[in-house]
Amino acid sequence: MVPLHSYVKYLKILEMKPINKIKIIAVLCISMLFALEHVSAQQQIENSMSQYFRNRMLWNAAFTGIDGNKLYAIQNRSWVGFEGAPITTNFSGELNFGQNSAGGLQISTDISGILYKTYGVLNYAYRIKFSQEQQLRIGLSFILSGERLNTRYIDQGGSVDPLIANSINQKVQYDGNIAGVYTNKKFTLGVSFYRLSDNLSTKSGGSADLAFAQLGASYDININGDEKVNLKPLAMLRLYRTTSSVADFGAQFEYNKLVNIMLVYQTTGNIRAGAGVQLKDLGEANFFYNTNNKVASGYSQQYELGIGFYLKGKKQ
Repeated sequence: MVPLHSYVKYLKILEMKPINKIKIIAVLCISMLFALEHVSAQQQIENSMSQYFRNRMLWNAAFTGIDGNKLYAIQNRSWVGFEGAPITTNFSGELNFGQNSAGGLQISTDISGILYKTYGVLNYAYRIKFSQEQQLRIGLSFILSGERLNTRYIDQGGSVDPLIANSINQKVQYDGNIAGVYTNKKFTLGVSFYRLSDNLSTKSGGSADLAFAQLGASYDININGDEKVNLKPLAMLRLYRTTSSVADFGAQFEYNKLVNIMLVYQTTGNIRAGAGVQLKDLGEANFFYNTNNKVASGYSQQYELGIGFYLKGKKQ
């Protein structure tokens, strides 16, 4: 993430027409606000609303392949109404192979003000079967990331000092996650540790605004006995180094694997809701909405659209 003092430098080195300069200054102010609010591409994925039920691989690599072979695309928009507000787009795919292995791939881009960030994540999951109903899955992630200036706001009759641009246009950085999932018939318990290199480094000490670990538990309840009507309560906990932990409590209702409805409350005050439709053997489409009951502003709203395509192959 770019230090806030770097934005001050931008204001000094931009040489452009007055009307363009005013526009750039406005975008820079919004960018600094996003930095204060700890917005980053990775945090956008950590806060994705698809991760709860529709694409669990997003938060835990051990879930890779557990729901079958599929492709999933997400676009998440937050702080709607601000020019330069974050827009995160994520494409993911997962595929089972062999008896107990699965692989996954994520490509994610995030545009936040003058910054353009790109992430690539390669997942591998291995299943250990204790019995027909009990299994343990271990997941590993290899992460590549980088960021550069969003020239949409810069290249409008002005110029940027190459030294500053080069400091923002970072070289590719590497890191990794490790995760585990235990399933026992209808109960699921998962844990994921993020950015191992960053968090174990004695120099950086980890990023204060990004979760270093996340835990989640869910339970499948078959309401009428024929598996057509299902309810899945869920609880999650994100752990941060210097800020308070964030807990999520919610549930998904699903009818005949055709329609799903989700409702989740976060201890930050976020109320998250979603609904989707599924077409057997083809795919699904989901829409999610987030608002905050502690912030009296429409800019706390967040929208997410998720579209999945099912591929042939059995679940593990």
